Amino acid sequence: MELPEKFKSRMRALLGAEYEDFLASYEQPSLPALRKNTLKASSFPPCCTELVPWCDLGAYYEGSPGRSVLHEAGAYYIQEPSAMAVVTAANIKAGEKVLDLCAAPGGKSTHAACFSPSLLVANEIVPSRAVTLGQNIERCGIHDCVVTNASPALLADKWGEFFDVVIADVPCSGEGMFRRREIAVREWSEENCALCAMRDAGILESAARLTAPGGKIVYSTCTFNRAENEDVIEKFLLSHDEFSLSPTPLDRIEGMTRGIGGIGLRLYPHKLRGEGHFVCVLKKADGTAARGSALKRTVQKQAVKAFEEFSKGALKERIECDLCAGNTLFRTPKACPDLSGVKYLRVGLPLGTFERGRFTPHHSLALALSKEGARQTLDLVADEKPSLSYLHGETLPADLEDGWTLVTVSGISLGWGKAVGGVLKNFYPKGLRK
Repeated sequence: MELPEKFKSRMRALLGAEYEDFLASYEQPSLPALRKNTLKASSFPPCCTELVPWCDLGAYYEGSPGRSVLHEAGAYYIQEPSAMAVVTAANIKAGEKVLDLCAAPGGKSTHAACFSPSLLVANEIVPSRAVTLGQNIERCGIHDCVVTNASPALLADKWGEFFDVVIADVPCSGEGMFRRREIAVREWSEENCALCAMRDAGILESAARLTAPGGKIVYSTCTFNRAENEDVIEKFLLSHDEFSLSPTPLDRIEGMTRGIGGIGLRLYPHKLRGEGHFVCVLKKADGTAARGSALKRTVQKQAVKAFEEFSKGALKERIECDLCAGNTLFRTPKACPDLSGVKYLRVGLPLGTFERGRFTPHHSLALALSKEGARQTLDLVADEKPSLSYLHGETLPADLEDGWTLVTVSGISLGWGKAVGGVLKNFYPKGLRK
């Protein structure tokens, strides 16, 4: 791989005697990894070989797990190992309100959800990427997540100091991904690095306005560029004395390198088994935040009644419907802020649609259920013909009572079917069929 000369010159000056080892790492293949989704799975798939040292839920793998039916069921999320360090650094506690400010495609949001926040807002400013983000939130069976498509500044104006944890994995020049993405090498320039640094400083300002007193920002990039990393943090701290650098659980991990001037941590490919990354946690001083407005919830009684009738026949657990938006019914997070003026794709868990007097369950509801949460299930073996046929949209033989049926794969929810006369009609969404 031919790296940009200006990049090599800067890294040589930064790393000194380590530079040759750093350069040699680009001749080595990237290490693929995945993260177990504890919302749906209790164990790693058989393809996993070794745990990622800085993430208890992460493991390196061999083979092609992305082609498995278990991947479609949300049992795991394929993620670059160094990127897993961001949520580890966040050290999220159950019940906290978490905002992932630049969230697509969803690796950090789906990771954060495993720690049971009371509210997770996953935001992405680019509409097409926000759609992909929503699909990954759905696949991983996440309940209390709002997916928004807005600028960080708009969210800060709207919500103010609301979140206990704000993750700002900002767009960057991508130097840490040169080994994985040749397009990052071709698009690199000093001018682009400067533009990224300016944009990221603006995102960090919005993150500060969204962080509750006593809360924290986790700022991260996948670049080695000082201008986008330590310099952004240093300038921010000069004008924000309510924030200070905070220790992280990553500090004790072998191979992590303290950032320039002691700011944050750098992950280098020649010192650990992953790509390049920068992570820094900023703690906000305690104080009192103004109370914001809550989500305005309205329901259609007829629609709720139809959902409750469906629930009696199909579900063992009680799920409350507290919002009807258009023809879609939702169960929303209790801590959800006001969404008026904010474009959103998802608010909590979509339960289904009510049209022409009929309720149809949503695919998201199936993926969020456990096998024990449904009255009737059809369990298939992962990657054998029946499970693959289901993903293709085919009907399946089913010796079951007529009615809605949760299709599972190795005990993990995959989608809906409807048993009728010994046949399971397939309700796997057409847009997801293989």
